[in-house]
Amino acid sequence: MEEKLDFEERPENNERKRSLEYISKLIENARKLNKQDDLINLLEIQKLINRKKYGLVWEEHEEIVDHEMAKQIPVFTEDIKKKINGVKNDSHYNFLLVGDNLHSLHLLQKTHYERINVVYIDPPYNTGSKDFKYNDEYIDNNDRYVHSKWISFMYRRLKIAKQLLTHDGVMLISIDNNEYANLKLLMDQIFPNGYVTTIHVEMSTVQGMKVRSAKNGNIVKNAEYILVYSKDGHHNVMKHPLYNRTNYDRHYNQFLTKENNYYNCRPISEVLQKHQDITRQLEALGLVNKGHSLSNSKIGIYYDSSELVREFINKNADLVVRDHTSITIKNNVDYLEGKVYPYFNGKRKYLIQKNKDGIYTQKIPFSTKLGKSDDFKPEYGPLKIRGDWWKDFYLDMGNVNKEGGVKLSNGKKPLRLIKQLLKATSDKNDIILDFFAGSGTTGQAVEDLNKEDGGHRSFILATNNEGNIAEKITYKRMLNINDGYASHESTPINLKYLKTDHVDKNSDTLETDLLKYVKTLIELQHGIDFENSSFRIVTKRNQITRLDLKNVTSVYMRGRVHRMMIPFEQERYELANVKIIDIPEEFFGEELREWI
Repeated sequence: MEEKLDFEERPENNERKRSLEYISKLIENARKLNKQDDLINLLEIQKLINRKKYGLVWEEHEEIVDHEMAKQIPVFTEDIKKKINGVKNDSHYNFLLVGDNLHSLHLLQKTHYERINVVYIDPPYNTGSKDFKYNDEYIDNNDRYVHSKWISFMYRRLKIAKQLLTHDGVMLISIDNNEYANLKLLMDQIFPNGYVTTIHVEMSTVQGMKVRSAKNGNIVKNAEYILVYSKDGHHNVMKHPLYNRTNYDRHYNQFLTKENNYYNCRPISEVLQKHQDITRQLEALGLVNKGHSLSNSKIGIYYDSSELVREFINKNADLVVRDHTSITIKNNVDYLEGKVYPYFNGKRKYLIQKNKDGIYTQKIPFSTKLGKSDDFKPEYGPLKIRGDWWKDFYLDMGNVNKEGGVKLSNGKKPLRLIKQLLKATSDKNDIILDFFAGSGTTGQAVEDLNKEDGGHRSFILATNNEGNIAEKITYKRMLNINDGYASHESTPINLKYLKTDHVDKNSDTLETDLLKYVKTLIELQHGIDFENSSFRIVTKRNQITRLDLKNVTSVYMRGRVHRMMIPFEQERYELANVKIIDIPEEFFGEELREWI
């Protein structure tokens, strides 16, 4: 009998077990001797040993903003001069939040907890070439913590962003191969079971300097990635699939002609043969020898090569069919063998044909394959649903610097790419957040998409103002699309420009100080502008009676003031059909001293 090896698959597990047992004895001894300092240190060591061993492990780093928020509470203040009021009779507003996006995300926790439908971000790729700053210093490849600083930076922001998503919300993140692996593990940790797919976007081709690199044996980089995650783990995030143009499917080679209550079915080549203009064009193209019959097996070649064939088939797409699967018939109609009949099952219509064995099969019309593609140059023709390979976006890169009327030297994404991501994953009334807004492409994508499909999506853009990017690029782009400068056609928008400020946590008048800023939070929460809406705000007792209730539907009121209303005042508001809403305590309450 073969001797069984004394083999441990995870020998380190025993080492860990022995270490924990030893630490437990030391902890017990420290408790007995009341050695508090030793006890605290030993418990910390025990915690470190117990820390999970699978997944992404990194050195955690603090940020300057962490220290700021330990002493100060971030607030929003509006730059009134930068308000864009492009849609005069619409009280709905979009928002540009300017400041460290960690501040903005913390404030959005108050106003948009579980309300964001889609988050798209294009964070710094951490290439080492001055694209990523940590604590006001650019990180290069010589920094021993080059990856852990980036991970720490992203982890804080992504954790909050998850809380902002609706239960079925979707997050889309652009990235390249510098941090793809780390970001994938990080997102798997934050969104357990939330991974949907990685979209590969063709952003360049092998040309120019890349040709030499490829000839030297390198595999050149042509694609970037978009990580796709859903909050609740559902995978069918493509609510509205995208389509690419494809070649003709030669199986669509039959043609229906109407006879009484059925159709005769014959090869489409016979039908095309009767059109002399079509046969002459095919002969001129060298696809058919003069005087010869058309081939049914070459219909795909004819369609892709001949404009006249395409016109005829597209025009008669409901009558051009292919064989499909068998179908069970539930009525007692005596269908003739070989004839094609319309058959209704509930609200669905089928085309069916009985064969010599009495089995019914379906006919699928070519019209189900036809439509306008989502390619760089949209075409009408046969389509295929796009998967995780998004080709030809390098074609957009030649014009990307001109999009929106603003230039961004590094990282500007094509408008078509962001618009198609949002077209696929959002519905018409969704809220879209981009907290690495950069050149503002996401804002324009939302507005262009609304214009195309009549939607009412809204956007929130968050960016810092390093190098005046918020003013000179992000905000400038919003002005451009509103005025029509960017595309020679205006897309009127309403936008409020909010900047982050701070209130000292140790202030003796903290609640009063914070109440000065609740207006902007309420406006952000509801996507409104108090000056152009039926909403009003009351924070002081004497404002209750002074407020003109004409054309007012809702009043946001400090809870303490609301409770002080006397019956006469309450009756006045009720008669005016005005709803009183208490301002949330988390907007201004004394408890914010302990916040964060």
